[in-house]
Amino acid sequence: MNAPSTRTEAPPVLAAEDLSVRFGPKTALTGVTLPVARGRVVSIIGPSASGKTTLLRAFNRLNELTPGVVTTGTVRFNGVDIHDEGVDPVEVRRRVGMVFQQATLFPKSVFDNVAFGPRASGYAGDLQELAEEVLTAVDLWSGAAGDLDAPALTLSAGQQQRLCIARTLALKPEVLLLDEPTSALDPAATARIESLIHALKRDYTVVLATHGRRQAARLSDMTAYLAGGELVEYGPTESLFTNPRDPRTESYLTGRIP
Repeated sequence: MNAPSTRTEAPPVLAAEDLSVRFGPKTALTGVTLPVARGRVVSIIGPSASGKTTLLRAFNRLNELTPGVVTTGTVRFNGVDIHDEGVDPVEVRRRVGMVFQQATLFPKSVFDNVAFGPRASGYAGDLQELAEEVLTAVDLWSGAAGDLDAPALTLSAGQQQRLCIARTLALKPEVLLLDEPTSALDPAATARIESLIHALKRDYTVVLATHGRRQAARLSDMTAYLAGGELVEYGPTESLFTNPRDPRTESYLTGRIP
């Protein structure tokens, strides 16, 4: 007789538990429970104003920077409630880094953009080596190596978005939150970002908010469908796309809900 298996699932690196977020009278999320396994790419899909960005921002306490926000429920990072007394929100945002829909670069050089965060956090290593490491990771080193002093804002839109990712990687996060990172890019630049996400999965957990159904299908291991601030369905991407359990998910995936 075989002994019973003692294998257990690893705890999630991130987890929302009965999470609700309200901005004044407007409710953005209601009762969302969503675990994110380490080393996975998780896509969050849904119509505009469904709560995708709010959920991403809840994962690293960015929502609280908005006056009047009220958050209830729990968000855990490595098992720790990120709202516990004594948890430094700056440290949370370093370890759970976020890249926004529009590239948000400083009007400084490529090097200064990469070095800004590490300098502010007291990084004691070699900043030149760090810049080479993260720019290589996003496939910018070969183009930028000879001109790290070039103004970052002279880069193409796709290069600027990859530089934003490199700047986040320079802080050595465990999780990357990507909010519609390709929505403003052309197809070629989008393909490079998607290839980069595939590569980053080896070393990081990625949570991607996207309006692109096909992008979610291409990139993610797990997909969550949000509508009206509620989590309608969450599961393995292939299963969710081929055999959704909820008719609302099916309506969205087939385009009946824009």
